[in-house]
Amino acid sequence: MKLTYSKFIFFSLILSLFFCAFAEASTLSVSPVVLDEKVKARDILKESLTVTNTSDVKLNIFTFVNNISAEDGQQSFSDPTNADLSSSLANWIEIGRGAFELLPGEKKKIDFLVGVNMRALPGIYHAAISFSEGSTRDEAEKKLAASPAMSINIEVLENAKERLELKKFISTKTFFTKWPISVSYILENIGDKALAHSGDVRIYNRNGEEVAIIKPTGEEEKISPKENRRFSVVWNGDKFGRYKALLDVEYGAGQRNISDTIFFWVLPLRVIAPCFLAGLILLVVLPIFWRRVIGKNKPIKK
Repeated sequence: MKLTYSKFIFFSLILSLFFCAFAEASTLSVSPVVLDEKVKARDILKESLTVTNTSDVKLNIFTFVNNISAEDGQQSFSDPTNADLSSSLANWIEIGRGAFELLPGEKKKIDFLVGVNMRALPGIYHAAISFSEGSTRDEAEKKLAASPAMSINIEVLENAKERLELKKFISTKTFFTKWPISVSYILENIGDKALAHSGDVRIYNRNGEEVAIIKPTGEEEKISPKENRRFSVVWNGDKFGRYKALLDVEYGAGQRNISDTIFFWVLPLRVIAPCFLAGLILLVVLPIFWRRVIGKNKPIKK
């Protein structure tokens, strides 16, 4: 059922010429002769066409709607009870099937709908709305091959929902005492299509200078719908201090972006230990100093 775009155009032109050739010899004409549209599942197209009696006699006309095979041009219509409605364009077309009369030279505008099935499969579909003259439907159907028609070509586009959501972007610690450091992020697929992503984590020092660009582990793996996946980044730096990590990744056909920022410190034990010890001493000494010095000189209330 699926065709390339170039084949789609070629098929439309051939089908149009095919119907126009018959229309020249017919007592009826249809305008326009081609309808090309791109749609998504559940879309509804409101269209119209005009049928003209080009003869000098009154005509009794019947309407036929059939699928057209892209391989051999054969026409077919499936009963709705047996049809695969996800791929039968003819069954999506709503148009009056009853007979109608046209006087010589008379024109009739006919409205119709194309209601794309909610489960329509992506691909290109072809159908024809044909008009044939006869005293009965059976008689008109026998003349169908030489009757004018509108060629309908519908391309159903993929209607997948592509959406990744960042659940967390964290470092394993706020203060690291040695290399390497590790950060990670969790992505959740809240769409309905498996997705991979690409990007990196950029590390900046306290002066705003970029010092590293790191690719996450396993980023090429696709995340299934409703799945959470954790990705990790490990960095071996050489200088201590405060750092910023910037997550910047893209995903999907539209290249949607996800970004976030976290901060962390890398400090050796030789720096942290004296600071910790000094803080501990202050916690112990200050209360004693307060009681013995400040408290002793405090006036006693009488």
